[in-house]
Amino acid sequence: MRDDKKTAEKSAAEEIRNEKRGKRLSDIGKSLRSVRFTVWIYFAIFITSILVLIWVSFIVSLEATYRTKKTSDIASLANYILTEWADQGFTENTLDRLAHDNEMCVLLQDKYGLTLYSYDVMERNCMLHGYMNFGELSEYRRLAIDSEKGIYYAEITNTRFDTNTLLFAMVIGDKNDPGGYLFLNTSLEPLESTVSILRVQMFQVTLSMMVLGFGISIFLSRLISTPLIRITKSAEKLAQGDYNVKFNGKGYTETEKLADTLNYASKEITKIDTMRRDLMANISHDLRTPLTMVKAYAEMVRDLSGDDPEKRNEHLGIIIEESDRLAALVNDIMDLTKLESGAAPLSPELFCVGDRLREIMTRYTLLSERDGYNFYVSVNEDVWAEADLIKFDQVIYNLVNNAVNYSGEEKSIYVMQTATDKTVEISVTDTGSGISPELLPLIFDRYYRAEKHKREVIGTGLGLSIVKQIFILHGFQFGVRSEEGVGSTFWFEMERKKINN
Repeated sequence: MRDDKKTAEKSAAEEIRNEKRGKRLSDIGKSLRSVRFTVWIYFAIFITSILVLIWVSFIVSLEATYRTKKTSDIASLANYILTEWADQGFTENTLDRLAHDNEMCVLLQDKYGLTLYSYDVMERNCMLHGYMNFGELSEYRRLAIDSEKGIYYAEITNTRFDTNTLLFAMVIGDKNDPGGYLFLNTSLEPLESTVSILRVQMFQVTLSMMVLGFGISIFLSRLISTPLIRITKSAEKLAQGDYNVKFNGKGYTETEKLADTLNYASKEITKIDTMRRDLMANISHDLRTPLTMVKAYAEMVRDLSGDDPEKRNEHLGIIIEESDRLAALVNDIMDLTKLESGAAPLSPELFCVGDRLREIMTRYTLLSERDGYNFYVSVNEDVWAEADLIKFDQVIYNLVNNAVNYSGEEKSIYVMQTATDKTVEISVTDTGSGISPELLPLIFDRYYRAEKHKREVIGTGLGLSIVKQIFILHGFQFGVRSEEGVGSTFWFEMERKKINN
């Protein structure tokens, strides 16, 4: 038994360790997918790519670029010397200055190879002065003559110092009858010292850029992710039922818009939650009252009036009325739910609005004769419109029933159709106490009741909410006009349809 208990404890401990390990791995995975890490890693890749590109360019192309530049400089200086000298007649001092400023040795020979001008900028380290004999110069003259443009380049080694130099030989005048020769020579070795200096500087710059780049990437990742983290924490509170939470997206236009949207959503959820609680309270009240009466009268039939036909029928009649009221309430709730969820499809058809209104109002004859209500129907013109007839009838019934409930002592209800060239407006007006301006925006809310509301004569209290959803489903314009002490008018507007006779 003890061994079994120890084994079970070990298994439980192992499961706890595995669970913690899995949670840590999950947290690491979430961190790697976070905005902060993503921004940081992309910025780091960007900085690293730039540095790699700079280093590759430095290592691969610097030497080739240097030699190309030196070759171009030699050719430019040679053309400048020949062109300007021919035009202006340079003095030796001017040629010395040109050679010195461009760090080049210059040798000018006549067509026989005799020296006309010579300048050694490297002071006896130049290949043209002391390290190249007449025969070698003669060979380069021949190579220049044999070339297509009369120009020859050669990279040669200074054997004394084991350094590379660039030699330029150019024929002056016609290749077939040369007027002389121009030689230029420059050292390529300063490149090595320059590269060494640049390499040290590049290393320093690389380290600085890496430190600065990674620092900036961390700062930017935090800066970008902070508003999102704040919004996420607020959203978690909202999900837990804290509808008073405020979303703060300060920092960026997009996060501010997101925060505004979520704040609006939070307000709407608060309204819906309040309406839900009110709805449940109201429905519970309306269900409890008829259920209590049904139970009470059923008990009376059982205990008191079972043997008295007159009393029994009276009590059973009340039970039937309250049962009908319960059924009507349940049906209205189901209708409203279907309309709000979009599960009640429309079946639109053309109909004559005036004829339909007159037909509906004939069904209130009994209420008029029995309870003294006055119903007035006004149709200015027989026009046609398109709607779902069942839902259209439901709208008219609900609006008229609502007017009956609030018609006051005068008990007058006015149903009017006003047609224009493009629209048909239908309105239902009562002669009750009216609605205060601050309550008008709430009048179509589900199960809304004013403080002075008295129980309806007809209906379940959900009629106006059903009407609103039918209007929205059809795309009708609608509203309410009311004046306290005078009455209220509920109206909606339909598109008029032209009928070809």
